[in-house]
Formats: sequence, C-alpha cells, structure tokens
Amino acid sequence: MGEGIKLFKNAKIVNVFTKEVLPGAFGVERERILFVDYSSDGNVFSSVLSANPEAEVIDLAGAFVTPTFIDGHLHIESSHLIPSEFEKFALASGVSKVVIDPHEIANVCGKEGIKFMLSDARLLEVYVMVPSCVPASSFETAGAELGPEDIEELLKLDERVLGLAEVMNYPGVINRDPEVLAKIKAAKRAKKLIDGHAPLLTGEDLNKYIFEGVMSDHECTKGEEALEKLRLGMWVMVREGTASKNIYLLESLRKVGDLRRVMLVTDDISPLELENYMLKTLQKASKYVDPIEALQMVTINPATYFGLETGIKPGNQADFLIFESLEEFSLKDVWIKGKPLEFWEKTLLSHKKEATNKFTGTINYAFKKKEDFFIPGIDYGEPSGRARVIKPIKHSLITEEVLVPSSKIERLLKNREINRIYVLERHKGTERMGKGLIWGILKEGAVASSYAHDSHNVVVIGCELEDIVLAVNTLKEIGGGFVAVKQGRVIGKVALEIAGIMGASASKVINELKDFYQTINDLTDWDDLLLAMSFFSLSVIPEIKITDQGLIKNFEKVGLYTS
Repeated sequence: MGEGIKLFKNAKIVNVFTKEVLPGAFGVERERILFVDYSSDGNVFSSVLSANPEAEVIDLAGAFVTPTFIDGHLHIESSHLIPSEFEKFALASGVSKVVIDPHEIANVCGKEGIKFMLSDARLLEVYVMVPSCVPASSFETAGAELGPEDIEELLKLDERVLGLAEVMNYPGVINRDPEVLAKIKAAKRAKKLIDGHAPLLTGEDLNKYIFEGVMSDHECTKGEEALEKLRLGMWVMVREGTASKNIYLLESLRKVGDLRRVMLVTDDISPLELENYMLKTLQKASKYVDPIEALQMVTINPATYFGLETGIKPGNQADFLIFESLEEFSLKDVWIKGKPLEFWEKTLLSHKKEATNKFTGTINYAFKKKEDFFIPGIDYGEPSGRARVIKPIKHSLITEEVLVPSSKIERLLKNREINRIYVLERHKGTERMGKGLIWGILKEGAVASSYAHDSHNVVVIGCELEDIVLAVNTLKEIGGGFVAVKQGRVIGKVALEIAGIMGASASKVINELKDFYQTINDLTDWDDLLLAMSFFSLSVIPEIKITDQGLIKNFEKVGLYTS
C-alpha cells in the first residue's frame, strides 16, 4: 500500500503563503503532495507512516524546502536555445514554470512559431502570453503580422495561454489607436491578463495606459518610476537578465512595506549566463530584502498574478527544492513531479525534437556588394548639417542621440570612434536597408547578427565596408546567427538555423558562442556585444534606434542629418 509514497521528515519548510519557516514533515504520493505536517508531535506523519509501513522515509536533517520557482516574464529565444534545450538549465536552476512572450519567433514565423514554443519542452511548464506587437511598431518590417483576430484566436488556443504579452506600443494605447485597443479588448473579453511595457512612462500618460487595462510592467529603471507604478496598482516585474540588470529597484520598492505585487523576472538572458541563473538572482535580491521575501517574488507573487499553482501544499504537484542554506541559496536537490531531477535526465536527453525544418531558410535578402552600403554625405555627395549618431548606454536598453558636425564624421570613422551600423530586412526580400552611425562599439572588423529585437532583421556594425559585406553574406550562407569578420576574413560564426535566432543543440550553441566571444575580444570592449546589438533596432525603446526603415527617434522617423 505504501508503494509510491515518500515521507520527508526533519525539514524546515518555507511557507510562502505566510512568510514563515516552519519545522515539519510532508509526504508525496506519486506526483502530488499528500500532506504537510507542522504539528509539534508529528501526528500526521506518524499516522501516514503507520498506514503505509512500506513508504520510503527521507530524513532531510534540517534542510530547507521551498516551492520551485516561476519566471514570470521571459523570452526563451534570447537564450538562442529551443525550449527543450533551455529547460535543462531552467530546471537545474529551480525554475519549473516559465511565462514566455514568444514575440521573437512570432515576428519571424507567426502563429506556427508560437505553437512550437508552447509544445517543445517536456518537463518545464511553459505558459504563453500572446505577443501583442507583431510587428513591434510600424517602423520596422517583420516576417509576420498578428492582428486583433489572430490575437483572439491565440487567446483561445490552450489553457496555458494566460493573456496578452507586453503591450509595447504604449503611445498607441495612450492615443487610443483602434488596432492596439482592439487587441486589449480581445484579452478583456477572454478574461485574460494584459502585460505592459512602458519605460519611463509617468504621470498622466501612465494613468491613461493603466486605464485601458494594462496590469504589469517590467521596464522600470528608476526607483521612483517603479514606486509610482506599484502605487497605481500595477504589478512590477523587477528584471535581472543579461541586457538589463534592475535588481537595485528593490532598494526603493522595499520602502512601501508590502511587496506582494513585486516579481523577479529574467526577460532576456544570454546562454552563457544560464547556469543557476535564478539562484544568482535570488542571491542578489537578498541583499535588499530578506530571503523569504525574495522567494515569494518567484513563487507566490507570480503564482497569484498568473493564477498558477505554487507552495508546499496538500494536493499540489510535488515540485520542490531542497536547500542547505537560504543565505547563499545553495541548492542541494530539485524534485519535479515527486521525483528527483536525476530521474528525469534520461527523459530530457532522449527527447526527440519536433521537426524544425519549417523554421529554417529565413534569411531572405540577396547577396550584397560594397556599393549597397554607401551612405550619402560619407561615401558620395557633400556632407551638410549635423549627423545623428546613436550612443548606447551599457547595461541599459536606452540609447541617446549625439549630434556631430558632418565635417567631422570622416575623421571619427577613420579613428574608429564611431562605426557604421545597418539593418537589412531579411523576411520578405524587399532589400530595404537602414543606414546609420553608432558611437564606440568596434575597434576594427565587423559583426553581423540575425537576432535583433523585435523583428529580427539583420544588424551589422563595422569599420570597413569590405568586412561588412563579407559578414552579411556569410550570415546568409549559414542561415542566420552571428558572424565576425576581421581584415577580410571570417574569424568567428555561430549558426542559429531555427528562425535565425535559435539552435537545436545547447552544447553546440554554447561552445560556438564561447569561442565567438573569445575571438572578438580584440574587436570590442563591450561585455556582451551580441545582446547589446540586438536592442539597437528596438524601435519602441527611447531615444534613438535604427530599423530597416532608417533611424527612429521617439516613435518618429528621422533622417541621418539635421540642421
């Protein structure tokens, strides 16, 4: 009778419902938690053991037990791994549930890409917020378009579809754009959640944004900004990923004394930072709040917002973590569905990947020549006025505009103080190309990437036109990914054959990426050049970006030159 029952004793159970750590015991029957016993005499434990003498008894010797984690806002595609490869790292980091916004693959492959992301993982629970901005704005060309009717269809696709993903076109919400509001209304009709995306939005405009039904935001970079949004009833997602590290916001947020509407999320993460990624975030968070509050931000808080199951609670799925210490979040064991993670490793390794050939062959521009990259006023014609130069800010998605007298551009390019930057439309064969200048990225050579938010057109930055041409042509040959060129020679490449943004083998992608970064060390001083590059074309983030349609400044097209 006791077969399949495991009894855990001498545990310190972290109760995320009450913010307590309690000595106790609990039982697991097959995949579910059978009971939790906080009594001083252990009468429930004893009763179950008496009725099931063959049950396996596991003495935790005072170890801490917590629920597994929920990552409430994540783009798996930024790891450059398909879900069935990404899940190995997530589970080992204690994450058993992720809420993804698959707008990266949706911008390339549309609805079919979303369905793939929802179905590819096997043990990790993947929930989806339907991308609200495909394309992200009218200032870029995507491979697909999701209108209000498509949104409505996808919201009904599966019970794992929880709502409408980050509404990035916040000017469209504030100015009551009919198509943007139609998507929000579709989510409201379906009684689904509506995630936000509103960097630096404040005051009256923020009120208008919330008024239309937007519930959360993950774009805060300033303490007062996060406090204002929290006080106006939004759920605040504090992200700590690779491109944006905003954990410092907890310093300001803890002033309110009630952090139940605060979550810790990843957003975007490099595959080179995947190992123990959520554990590292909790370690950082515990410098600002106590460890139990930090745990609540990745368990009960997101579970409450998204309507998901969490907690060491009778009837819940037996997903839990065993820690030696909560001071350093030293993880000892991961249990999923009542079994240790080691039990599932063969299942994860032997998982037969879904067919991905329908997501290949997505680099659809013609091979280029040098003349295609000529910039007026630099390569031909007379310079005039001042040139707009994109100035990136490290560890931030925000960029600044610097105006440089046109007469100085040639010298600055020659001295490598500024670089050329181009965005090539790669979905529909339009051959459209945005041309611009960017401050201080490369010291020599060229780097091209087909992973570029949100439409994932090809971005290339370079010093010499010959290197730029070789980079974009090589990228087309390998079907997408990353290419580095120096002095007319390809010195590094990473093939991302699935939609030009992901690979099907974690070991291959990670090893190639490590080699790639080592190879380009002498080309740049940027810590994560590829992730930084991916945001230079994100037209919905201020101040100035570049897309296949040219320079975009605060939601307006602008020319390269101004008076």
